[in-house]
Amino acid sequence: MTRAVIIGLVVGLVGGVLVPSASAQESKFMSDLRREGHAIAENCDSLDIKAIGACVFTLVTAQPIHIGFGSLAPGNGFAFGLALSERHTPNETWRITWSGDAVATFSGASRIGGYLKFIHTPDLSIVVTAPGERPPSARGLKLDTWMVDAFAQRTSLHTLDYYGIGPDTTEDGRTSYGERQTVVGTSIVLPMSGQSWIGALRPALLGGISVRSVDIRPGRLEEGPSIEQVYGAAPGLARQDAFLELREGVRLRPSVGNGRLHLNYLAQAQQFRTSEASKSSFNRWTLDLRHQIPIYRGASSFGPPQDFNGPNECASTLDSLDCPPLSRSRDRSGTIGIRVLMSSSSAGGGNQVPFYFQPTLGGSDINGERLLAGFDDYRFRGPAVLALQESLEHSVWGPIGIFVAAEQGRVGDSARALRSGRLLTSATVGVTLRAGGFPMVTLSISRGAEGHHLIGMMNTSLLGGSPRPSLD
Repeated sequence: MTRAVIIGLVVGLVGGVLVPSASAQESKFMSDLRREGHAIAENCDSLDIKAIGACVFTLVTAQPIHIGFGSLAPGNGFAFGLALSERHTPNETWRITWSGDAVATFSGASRIGGYLKFIHTPDLSIVVTAPGERPPSARGLKLDTWMVDAFAQRTSLHTLDYYGIGPDTTEDGRTSYGERQTVVGTSIVLPMSGQSWIGALRPALLGGISVRSVDIRPGRLEEGPSIEQVYGAAPGLARQDAFLELREGVRLRPSVGNGRLHLNYLAQAQQFRTSEASKSSFNRWTLDLRHQIPIYRGASSFGPPQDFNGPNECASTLDSLDCPPLSRSRDRSGTIGIRVLMSSSSAGGGNQVPFYFQPTLGGSDINGERLLAGFDDYRFRGPAVLALQESLEHSVWGPIGIFVAAEQGRVGDSARALRSGRLLTSATVGVTLRAGGFPMVTLSISRGAEGHHLIGMMNTSLLGGSPRPSLD
């Protein structure tokens, strides 16, 4: 394949927008397309290894149009498609970003979504005082840059595993099912800052409301028994009506010891309400405590996603859509991570927590989150879960790093049930790729009591982008 053909193909991905110059009537969107076309032509003009890497990085992270791909829920394959992202700045205090994507796997799984974000910045105007006049006192706690999201997402998965509910299930009990879920909703993040000790904790109030529609289908014959053949009485299997979900939470993200310890604490409550006939309404609370310890002073740790980014954005600042550049730095960086996750759901009045909304431990869950990676995906499922994770990640060269992790956890039918019984354990060693805004890639091998488990995964969001709506 000649160089000219390669350039023609990649430029075609963004609509053939290599216009020669910008006219006075050129819209911002067309201007961004033209700039992206120039960047693709510049980075995809050679077949050597470095140029190919730069070309792939550009095609995956460029704005406003880029290739979208990543791992869907375990068992459903690797998805490819396109993503579109753009930003509008109507005035000095508002930023509006919007994006959409559609991806599908060769096996038939798919995801399509649209994401809108309204970002409001505080008034940073300078207050001028006359000579001898006392300046106004700073408030102990004030509202910082806050965000409102609106989203609509539909995910179709052909294969998910179900072993039953509780800690005593066996590998022989494996069955499969398919799921299609549509979630439409809105959420808000209200960060606070200030001079008081409360402001130093960097608190944020979280809230949201969503409507979820779930359709459970029989599993594929080639995957073994279908769920209804073995677990016909699984809660929520007989009927799935639409759910109204309400969310409230508090998040703390302080830095302790002059940056020697970064905390990311989340306490959240959720209420799922559905029809009386389905008997599936329930409440859930979650406590997620994450700790990061940078190994080297002055070296940045791998921080949480930026609130102002959508899943198809990887900007490092509020005023730009550009992703961080691809770095080949040999500077050392490393992070020790400790996580404690506790979650419990309860249902009263004859209701039961549907199995498809119960969290799982083992391999990766339906959202691609790795917990007890040494066991099969979705291996343990229950209304209540306790998980501990200790990890160490260190750079090797440029974007490539290695990591080791130890995990412990168990599931139960209630929070009280988690207090007794042994914790299952898992150990993992793996390789990571963190390259600018390129979606994070991990390849790992883990060992648990039931054998080894190899996991290869690419995030569905750009690095630094906010996560997509949860499926459980």
